[in-house]
Formats: sequence, structure tokens, C-alpha cells
Amino acid sequence: MFFDPSIAGSWRALVTRLNSRDTVSRWAALEPALSGLTRVEQIQSVLGNGGDKDRSDAVLGALVRLAAADGGGNDEDALLLALHCMSPAVFGLANDLCDLSRDIVALIVGELTLQIRSYLRRGRTRAYAENLRLETRRAVLDELRPSVRHHPELGEDVTGDGDALRLVTGVQAGPDESDDEDVDVVDLLLWAVRSGADLDGVRLLVATERARAEATSEAAAGADGRVASAHGISERTLYRRRERTLTAVRLAAREYLAAAA
Repeated sequence: MFFDPSIAGSWRALVTRLNSRDTVSRWAALEPALSGLTRVEQIQSVLGNGGDKDRSDAVLGALVRLAAADGGGNDEDALLLALHCMSPAVFGLANDLCDLSRDIVALIVGELTLQIRSYLRRGRTRAYAENLRLETRRAVLDELRPSVRHHPELGEDVTGDGDALRLVTGVQAGPDESDDEDVDVVDLLLWAVRSGADLDGVRLLVATERARAEATSEAAAGADGRVASAHGISERTLYRRRERTLTAVRLAAREYLAAAA
């Protein structure tokens, strides 16, 4: 939750107001996903325990529908509660994008508010938290670095050659696919790490891709060996860890692409 009241209002005041007015029970009459919940603390528990992901997704979806401006309830309290409950995602994005603005948290919260308000018009009915996070990140980057998409050399480079499709699927991208604006490689790899991929393995994978891309044709054959030596491991170990990491990233990519669709 946001404990700084300047971000999305006072958390304590919001909890007191909603509980005293029996607001959650009123919402539950409108949203079956909230059935059995009567207090804000119960919603907080469902969204914060990291247990039943389907249940958590359904509860956040109910708040989004209640808060949405188009076809929803346009409920200000539901919006505030959704914003507070998504504070971990906000701070995660702020940490990733902190170099872009001194007011990055305020910018992210403002954009997240717009994304929640307009969520229903996009017709998505699952993965609410991740879809909102992805759309918010994309919009903030568009706002603060609008030239990146048209000038890839100014963007975040993690594959060396920029071939995201090959990194994820093992298949060389075609001339049209390599410019796919919907594939954010940095975000995909962060998703993979959050999904269980080994962070050091991802770093090793990226280092290998970069070394291969930067090597001249004469030195390309030794690129993997140089990476292995720099990391204090044998080439055999490098290939084993690389394949294990690629498998984890490819599995995570399926969920990532489904959520971003």
C-alpha cells in the first residue's frame, strides 16, 4: 500500500471509510468475484498473499470493472483501492524507470489511473495486474522517450543484435518480425526472472548474445569461450546453463505474450 498520502490519498482513511460504509458488501452484490468479502482487509489479503492467482486476478478484475469509466461503475473508491493494491507494481516500475524522471512514481500512478479507467474498452478479461503493468510501462516510455521506437539504437539493448524473437523462440526473425513494437525484451526477461528463471542465468545468456553479436567473423568462434572465462566457468557449463535459461525464458514468454496480447 502507499503510505505516502500524496500518491493516492491516505490508505488508513480509505480503509476506515469503506469499512464504515459497508462498501465491500455493496460491491460484492454487483461483482460475484467479491462474494463472501465484507471488509477491505479481506480484499487486501486475497491480493497480497501470493497464493491463489486466479482468485487474486478475479478480485482485482472486479475492482477494475467497478472503477472503469466506460461501461463500469466509475467508482472513485474502487479506483483508489485498486491503485493502493497495485503499489508493488508501481514501485517496481518506478525502480526500472527511475532514470527517466524525478517524479516517476507520480507519472506512473497517473498513467495507471488512466489505464484502469479505460481498461474495459480493450476487452481483456484476464491477467489484470500484468496487463495494467505492461500497458502503464509502455505508455510511460512513450511519454518520456517517444523517439526510442523509431530509433532502436537509443533504446534498451539486451540481445546485442536486437533479435528478440531468436532469443525467445530459437527461430531467426524475419524482416518484419524483428521490428515488432509489442515485444519489450527487457520487460520479457524481467517477467521471466519473476516467473522463476535464474537471474544469473539470464545475465549469462545476455552476455553470450552480446559477445556473439559484437565479435568479428574471425573472432566469433571464440566468443562463447571468452564469456565462459570471464564468468569463471567452462564452456560446457556455459552451454548447459544457457540451455536451461533459454527453456525457462521460452516458457515464461508464452505467458508474457498472452498477457500482452
